[in-house]
Parts: sequence; structure tokens; C-alpha cells
Amino acid sequence: MFGWLSPEWPEIDARTAILWEPCSKSHGEIVPGYAQLLLDLKYRVVVLMTPQRLDEGLFSRMSHPRLELPRLTQRQIGRFAKTGAMNKAAVVLISTAGKLPHTDQGNADLQRVFGAEVPPGLLLVEHDAQLRIDAGTWSDRAITLRGLDYKGAQSTIINPHRFGEVRITPKSDGKTIFLLVGAARAKRRNQNLVFDAAERLLGEGHTNFEIRLIGKKGGQTIPPRLEQHVTELGRVDFSDLYKQVEDADFIVTAFQADNPDHLAYRTVKTTGSFQLCYGFGTPCIVQEQFANGTALTAENSLFYDTDAQMFDAMRAAILMKADTYARMQSQLVHDAGALYQTSLENLKALIHG
Repeated sequence: MFGWLSPEWPEIDARTAILWEPCSKSHGEIVPGYAQLLLDLKYRVVVLMTPQRLDEGLFSRMSHPRLELPRLTQRQIGRFAKTGAMNKAAVVLISTAGKLPHTDQGNADLQRVFGAEVPPGLLLVEHDAQLRIDAGTWSDRAITLRGLDYKGAQSTIINPHRFGEVRITPKSDGKTIFLLVGAARAKRRNQNLVFDAAERLLGEGHTNFEIRLIGKKGGQTIPPRLEQHVTELGRVDFSDLYKQVEDADFIVTAFQADNPDHLAYRTVKTTGSFQLCYGFGTPCIVQEQFANGTALTAENSLFYDTDAQMFDAMRAAILMKADTYARMQSQLVHDAGALYQTSLENLKALIHG
């Protein structure tokens, strides 16, 4: 009756890798990829994360006999961290270090998390490196999803973008489907940039497209002229997200080089949309400066420079022939595979180094 007071802790041994995602609302899309990397290194992988994310189908495309998904709340995980059991694990990978308690210098306060003894195999993934770099406490052993471009700082790039069994789909017949993923806020997505480009497309007679928006609603109002071409899906679970990415022809990020709210995404941060591009072989439409330090290139995606050139990229996407799209997609799958192999080697080196 009161089993929640004393949950059944997972068994941990020297062949176990613990993957802990302490963020209860965001960054879930990276967890399957890190799990796959650890599985490929032959570990038994115990994933600790908010059960609601699991219920949303995060691992709906992935299963493995060495993959375990215990259902512990973040409070229970915090209690488990203080039992000392994690010290037995070969690896403890925390996939969002920014959600841990921190010291005034910007470092994770590991004693508050684990008590006196910190797991010897601890690895931390940083999603925003700026604070620690500015404080002078940054380490090149810190894991990031992309290369940094800030004050010469270096990191260990380990990019997780495997989701399990996915369909790599050809370009849609008829209308071209553009997908934007993320909350409708200026720091994350600029809808007006896309809407302006879409209205220009209609003005030139290009009507065979659809723009699908995934994420919390509350952005710009859809112009009346675009109502037949824009679909607001709102928040979706991971099972639906995966299907939408498979159905999409291009993922659009709508970054602006001169927007100060976007600057961090080309210096010290990245977007989960890139993970979806890599994992599903879906080419990206992206401002070219934001592709620096990533696996996106002009051969596997469509770049634009100025805001006005977003229109050119979307028009090129609509007019792209199926065989050209197939070559672009094949290049993206190849480049994502190379990134995965580099990530696997970097993870192995961190664990054994």
C-alpha cells in the first residue's frame, strides 16, 4: 500500500551504465541516443528519468535486453543518488548538468547530489557552456552536443541522435511538408520569418506546401492567407513527434544571425531539431552560421543567410526533384553516421581515459 515510500532501487554493478536525465520537462529527445551509445559499448543501461516522458513514447521505437527503464520520480532518483549505489556503476552519465544544484562558480554541486562520495565514472552533459566558461571553471572533458564557438573553449562532442527503428522516407508527392519543432517564443522559434517567406511563396504561385508547427502554442497569429497552409499541432507526445518527423520533408529552424536571442545557439548551445534531422534523415533549413560546429552542410541541408533568403530556401525545397532530395538525404544519413561514430569513440575515450 505504501510502496512508494521505499521504491525498489535498480541493481547496479560494474557492467552498468546509469543514464540520468534530471530535467523533468525538456531534453528528453537526447536520452534514447545516449542510451544507444552506451548499449553499443556493451553496457547494461539503466535510464533514470521522469516517468511521464517514458509514458509519452520516448522509447517507443527502441528496445534492448540490456536496456532498463525503472519508473522513479526525480525525488526518488535524488534519494537513490545518495545511497552510494551509483558508485558501483562503470558510468554515470547525467544528460543535463544544468538541472543539478550548482555552486556560485557555476559548477555542479556534486556533494549535494551524491553526498561525500561522488561516483568515479561520472560524466556530465552541458547544454549551455557560457556560465562556466566565463567563470573559468570549464573543462574540455565536459560533454556538448556540438562544437563550441566561444572564447576558444573546447569540449568533448558526443551527439545522441538514435531513436530506434525509424523510417527514412522519400520526398512527399504533391505538397512539400515543412516542420517546426519547439515552443513558439522568440528565443526558440521565429514564426514570422517563416510566415513572411510563405506569403511570398503564395505570391509567386507556389501553393503546394504545408507548414506544421509542434510545440506550445502562443506565438504569432497565423496570417489569414496562410490558414490553409499552416497546421498548429500544439504539444505532442514522442510517439506522434516521431511520426511527424518521418512525414516531414524538411525541418525548419528559423534562426536569425542578427537576433541576439539566437546568438547562443551558434556559440554555446544547440537545438533538439538538429537531433531529429540526424536521426530521421530529414534535411534541415537553417541559417548558415548556426550550422558551424554541427554535421549539417550545404550538401545535406538547405542554408540561407539573410531573413529574405529563407524564401529562397523554402522555394528550393518545394521545387526539389525526388532524386535530388534522395541524394541530399543520403548525404545527411552518411554524415550523421560519421558523427555517431565520432561520438561513440569520444564516449569510450572519456570512460577509459
